[in-house]
Amino acid sequence: MRAHDERLAEQAPERMRRAGTVRAGEPHASPLAALSDLQQTAGNAAVVQLVTAQRMLGPQRPKRKAVAQSQFGGRPQSARQQAQQGFDPDMPRAPELPSRGPRDEIIWSGSRDDIGFTAATTAAVLEAANPQDANGRTEYECAMCGTHIPQMSDATAADGNRYVTIDHITEIIAYVQAKATAVNWQVDGRNVSAITRAEAKRWANDVDNLRVLCAQPCNGGTRAAHSASRSYDTNKAVWWAA
Repeated sequence: MRAHDERLAEQAPERMRRAGTVRAGEPHASPLAALSDLQQTAGNAAVVQLVTAQRMLGPQRPKRKAVAQSQFGGRPQSARQQAQQGFDPDMPRAPELPSRGPRDEIIWSGSRDDIGFTAATTAAVLEAANPQDANGRTEYECAMCGTHIPQMSDATAADGNRYVTIDHITEIIAYVQAKATAVNWQVDGRNVSAITRAEAKRWANDVDNLRVLCAQPCNGGTRAAHSASRSYDTNKAVWWAA
């Protein structure tokens, strides 16, 4: 009986290793092993709660505050902190950022969502892409690899992901901000500078900055992941003039 107990004691560490059990204070071999151990000790609900919390937190891209770069930004709520930081607590706060221009123009949101291509722009870019009739359809030349490719509506399984996409040579947000003429006016005695949606859309549709690329590989993969416009799309534009 004693010899049997000794054999069980010798085999226990090996069984624990095979089962993935980790003693208190010991590191887990992998994140999966840690989740498995949590499941055994606290149940499935604890695993789901942990994974959900990590997804919500995730890697976050820092966002600019809407008025952080203006003279009206960064004002704390507390009167004591306002006084410490040089704000006059009795001075009225800046009004909401305007959504309309001085002639009731719609203000550009600062993202690419509301400045998409018009039908005329698409037709002009396709016409400039050396179109040719082939395989019972019209195909267009990719500006990067030179392959002639169909529009997505004409693509077949044999084409894979080689179909037409229209791409900005200089990324869309930077191009619009560099080219567009801002409207300047006053709201409640304060200077405001903004780009109207119509002006932003005009430059987003500038055919001199557009080209045809095949969806994959020329306009996808790591190139799309590192597109400069991705860092702008979730940031609200700053309209208040400094």
